[in-house]
Amino acid sequence: MHRHVGILTILTTFVCAENILMTEVFVIPIRPETFDWSPDEGKYDQFTYQPSLLNAPDLPSWIHYVHSKRDHGGFLYGVAPKNQKYFQLEIVGLNKHTYETKYKVLDINVLEKQNLTRYEVNLKIDNLNVEDTFGRNRTEKLLDVFRNKLWTTATDLYVTFLASAVELGARLPLKPGESEGVVMRLGSSVPFSQELIELQKEVKPLWKLLPSCPRDLKRTSVERLFREAGFLLDWCSFKLITSDEQPGSSRHGPSMNIVGLPSSGISEHSEWQWARSTKADIPTRSYFKEIVTTIFVPTILLLLLATSLSTALCLHRDKIKKTESSSVETMSKNGVQMVQYVAPERGTLRSLSVPPSSPNDSLTRTPRISNERCNPYIRPNPPPYTGPSNLYV
Repeated sequence: MHRHVGILTILTTFVCAENILMTEVFVIPIRPETFDWSPDEGKYDQFTYQPSLLNAPDLPSWIHYVHSKRDHGGFLYGVAPKNQKYFQLEIVGLNKHTYETKYKVLDINVLEKQNLTRYEVNLKIDNLNVEDTFGRNRTEKLLDVFRNKLWTTATDLYVTFLASAVELGARLPLKPGESEGVVMRLGSSVPFSQELIELQKEVKPLWKLLPSCPRDLKRTSVERLFREAGFLLDWCSFKLITSDEQPGSSRHGPSMNIVGLPSSGISEHSEWQWARSTKADIPTRSYFKEIVTTIFVPTILLLLLATSLSTALCLHRDKIKKTESSSVETMSKNGVQMVQYVAPERGTLRSLSVPPSSPNDSLTRTPRISNERCNPYIRPNPPPYTGPSNLYV
């Protein structure tokens, strides 16, 4: 086995076991201590983790992973479906500073819960993120509100569902510093109390505002109980859910809309085990429409445009030729007139060059001069010479 001197990758395998309960939200933290790493001072984000199902490329549909910068680690969370048994997860950790890699196999034992949940309360909390609910103290505060005030008979109350509101389709907050919101379900085997039934009647008119229900739209009679515990609820999403059967094995149970309320008539597949797909199962796609749209249609348009321009230029050229030929014919027909126009001009030049004479000079003109004026093709005589004035005595 060859080892690189520059960047050395060390692969270490750990094996441990985790016990989770069926139909109850579980949280498994992943920190540097999980791989026996000690982070550098002030550099807690130098580690990254990649969890997946053993010998599979991804996690099952009901297990999700989130990385928390505040806690400097990752969290695996979800709800084990019914009839789920033992399985294994693999986690790959990477130190981004030293490029050291470690590998861990996590055994998960799914235990059956004695009291199956039949009654659930759907809540949407606006001032929390998913990682905020991983702390046991925060979750216990929420459960105590129901145990002490609203659902005192529910001694086996626990969290049966957890998801980010944005993941279910809600919009991100306008301010980046605000929380995204979480959707939670609290379940018990004990029927709903009269306080919860009255509370649902109070908020039921708000359901018509879904899915666009703004924060602090309406405060209920029990608003102060949740605000004192540090929770800001979206009362448009408050709903009591009764199920005669155990929820489906998917992470979301029944199909969820964007605020976490179940949709009737739709169920998700419970099979989450990854299986290798065959070539016949891969869908095929025809690109004939794209080829016609991108190649043939522009080519046809270009040919039509070139044809129209060529036709227009040819017609215009023929028109110019006809105009030129008609002009030449007109000039040939009117050749005599053009010559006649030239004769007066020459006579004018000659008249300017000849000094003025008396009226009797017209009587003494010779026939030669008359012929010269009548014949335009005869070169006119030069003007008479006028010498300098100093020659005259």
